[in-house]
Amino acid sequence: MRSGGGIDGPGAFLLDFDHTLFDTDRFFWIDVRAAFARFGIDGDRWEESYSQVWPFGYSLEKHLAYLIREGQGGVSVEEARRVLQEHFSDLRPYLFADVEPFLRRLQVLRFPCFLLSFGDPAWQTYKVRGARIAEFFQDVFYTSKEHAKVEVVEAVVRRFGRLTVVDNDPRELDLIKARYPQIETFWITRVPPDALERFDTDTRERFREARSYALLSPEFPHHRSQSLREVSL
Repeated sequence: MRSGGGIDGPGAFLLDFDHTLFDTDRFFWIDVRAAFARFGIDGDRWEESYSQVWPFGYSLEKHLAYLIREGQGGVSVEEARRVLQEHFSDLRPYLFADVEPFLRRLQVLRFPCFLLSFGDPAWQTYKVRGARIAEFFQDVFYTSKEHAKVEVVEAVVRRFGRLTVVDNDPRELDLIKARYPQIETFWITRVPPDALERFDTDTRERFREARSYALLSPEFPHHRSQSLREVSL
């Protein structure tokens, strides 16, 4: 086990948010989509419009604005905010069960810990605050530029003797490993092994995004894990 120490200690952790700490598929593709279906936004329109907005850093407001421009929106931004406030203000149930114990352990051992998330900063901030985990991190970084996490790593790695990065996207880890071979990288997959073997409708809906990341082929070797309990300290 590495020693932690304070901000000048030799080891630190950089953790991804979506699909790593937070069950984004269940939150967004099942529960949020169902909440907005009552406004006449069916699943196909929700999915197609999402694909148009996501590359630019997703937020629900951008998503709804796109639907409105396309003449498909049946809900205003104000109504959307009300739905989120009424049904999705406490997002702790969407954290994976091992997240809080892992973060508390890092805290006790005094490992500096940072959160890194891809997406629109306002949308990502809403989810992180709703999940009630911001207190565990010395800093939270957001980027709306795809495959730009390595730039954040560059800013952090110079401050610590060792850095461990945990992410569900092996492409991001490949970019990090290519530039910083000394960084320890964990490719975490929250999809059960049996769900990787089949692709029926229920599996597709439950693990819509996470499964696609789990089936990618990385260029560099990374530690494979299904739980934060497997991430070495």
